[in-house]
Amino acid sequence: MATRLTKLSNRIQLELVDIEQAVLRSQSGWQQYQNSGDDLYLDSVALNLHSFYNGLERLFEAIATTIDNHLPGGSNWHKGS
Repeated sequence: MATRLTKLSNRIQLELVDIEQAVLRSQSGWQQYQNSGDDLYLDSVALNLHSFYNGLERLFEAIATTIDNHLPGGSNWHKGS
């Protein structure tokens, strides 16, 4: 179990680097949009927010797979109880 948790910890650390990059890019794109009014920067913000969300989802999936040995199923698995 300790080896699995160590691998999970390493994966979380790597994923957090990507998530932080998405946040920084979103902030930069937003600042550029505010300075220029160019909608292309909003597209960049949206893309990076999507990357942020996907990164969090990958983290939660890795945690569920490691701790519970499976992912939730069904069409409503994203919803809370």
